[in-house]
Amino acid sequence: MHMPLSNNTEVERFTIFLTENRLRKTPERFEILQSALYHKGHFDVDSLYRQMEEKGYHVSRATIYSTLELLCSAGIIRRLLFDTHQARYERAGQTHSHLVCTECGEIREVDLEEIDGTLARMEFPKFTPAYFSTCIYGICEKCKKKGAGDHKL
Repeated sequence: MHMPLSNNTEVERFTIFLTENRLRKTPERFEILQSALYHKGHFDVDSLYRQMEEKGYHVSRATIYSTLELLCSAGIIRRLLFDTHQARYERAGQTHSHLVCTECGEIREVDLEEIDGTLARMEFPKFTPAYFSTCIYGICEKCKKKGAGDHKL
């Protein structure tokens, strides 16, 4: 089952990136790009691997890791590191904040206009930011109902 690419701009961008860096344009790399673009939110290597296996497309985890790094370098996706100590990825685009549950690991995107706007306007000596990721850690409603969030800040 071949899912249509959600945005040909990313395909063109990746093709240009591979050409400029004299890297091979393999079907595996473009299938990984397609699978990454198909995700609506955050994903990790294992979920991407499972998704590709379910579609009948066999590719090694090493190939997924290396291709995700290329997609990050091309500015198509972003690598995010949360307290889970496992890299998560998302499509590059509008900057936003994240709510991270410290019990179940759920990650939710939120727009915090005041905070995000302030961070976007900040200037740093001898440093040019490309993007930022703000994380707010706590307990999600589901875990709180289960009693996991009985401790307070």
